[in-house]
Amino acid sequence: MKTSYGIILVLAMAMAVVSAGSRAWGAEEQGQEDIWLEYEPRRGSGRWQELTDESIKHIMERLAEVNPAKAAELAKLRDKNPEEFKAELTKTIREEFRQRLGEQRGQMGSRRGEPGPNVPVMGPGGPGEPGRRGWYSGRRREERMRERYAEHLEWLETNEPEEAQKLAALKEKEPGLYLRQIAISFRKWRRIQEAEKDNPELAQVLKEDLPLRDAQGKLIRKIKAAGDDDEKKELIEELKEVLSDRFDLIVRRKQIEYEQLLEKLKKLQEEIEKSKAKVEKWKNAEFKEENVKAHLEALISETQKFPWH
Repeated sequence: MKTSYGIILVLAMAMAVVSAGSRAWGAEEQGQEDIWLEYEPRRGSGRWQELTDESIKHIMERLAEVNPAKAAELAKLRDKNPEEFKAELTKTIREEFRQRLGEQRGQMGSRRGEPGPNVPVMGPGGPGEPGRRGWYSGRRREERMRERYAEHLEWLETNEPEEAQKLAALKEKEPGLYLRQIAISFRKWRRIQEAEKDNPELAQVLKEDLPLRDAQGKLIRKIKAAGDDDEKKELIEELKEVLSDRFDLIVRRKQIEYEQLLEKLKKLQEEIEKSKAKVEKWKNAEFKEENVKAHLEALISETQKFPWH
């Protein structure tokens, strides 16, 4: 199956996230702690987010697009053994990246719209039918993104009407710029939009962090451009206040995650107790005798229904 450069780039980004997560685990084992590593977007330092539940969700969604069977297998493994799941996820992302990159290189040199060596053609009629490489998968991704953008616009109209109005006005005046701006808006609000479905409190924290992120970026640019030392000191003090406010939000977000873990632990403990009670019940000799006898009678009854011999 032909894979676009965009998917290869996504897999490369996923590898970076996984690698960053591994570095974060190593730092934690050495007694180091950097709370900003988990919640700060990537900056010029080149650091990526830690392998959190949210980043895992993002990687699994992308993996499901390129390898649905493997994504389903990993989802089952995650429920059974979370640590083994992380190791297998890392291995899978690396293998997928190498495979997709190899396919892409094999197609280089081919004319645009024609298949490269050993790459099946995918057209309107399905595999083997005339058409552009990746016609179906490319069209499916486009349709999915259109659906997501439509949902995003509906969400904006309810939750951020001012931004929805700006996009609507832009659509009439500059359609090309409108498409770029809606993509930017989607990336900006996506995490908040998703969080509102399951955890409104987390969505509120993320929303409060948005203007602080913007202020942080603007102050950093001003500090770099400042030529006067007094001006720079004043800007640094402003940045310190912004970081202090962001730190408080990080603590609130961590508290929410902590409470979610407690809830999961409570449910898991309930399942453990049920399983324990069931095992103890099954260990009873009388219970065993009754069940073996009942199952034996059921099996014999089945053989008597169809006396073919």
